[in-house]
Amino acid sequence: MIFIDTDIFVIEKLFKNDNRYVVTNEFLNSDLTEKSTSIFNLFELLGIASFNLSTTDLKKLLKGFSEVYNIKILFPETSYASPDDFIEQLFDNVFEKITMKMSFSDALILSVAEEHSCSKFVTWNVKHFEGRTDIPVKTPEEMLTL
Repeated sequence: MIFIDTDIFVIEKLFKNDNRYVVTNEFLNSDLTEKSTSIFNLFELLGIASFNLSTTDLKKLLKGFSEVYNIKILFPETSYASPDDFIEQLFDNVFEKITMKMSFSDALILSVAEEHSCSKFVTWNVKHFEGRTDIPVKTPEEMLTL
């Protein structure tokens, strides 16, 4: 499963004048199968978009996101014995990432991608993730040349 980071959707949705827009759009519309992102990425996108979109448009983005992008939304693993165990494990994983010099949101997102054994992590922010995971980290441009 290919994991797609928030920045890809931000550029595609909000920054059509960005010099990476054409490649980003081509990547998102390519024939890739098994695309995924996390619920945290979706809410990060919604938070960023909230400055530019109306509440109605935000609700449409939330409700239609997986269909518009033909993408699976991944959630943290919840098969723990109790809610306390779930929270403890989630934050243990996130803290481990933070000790590798990652922001909280990047650590949270990467933890979900790793839990789901994603095969690639696609982002324009390669330096935020590379060397901090066993998942190969690629740009959309690199993915299009594979």
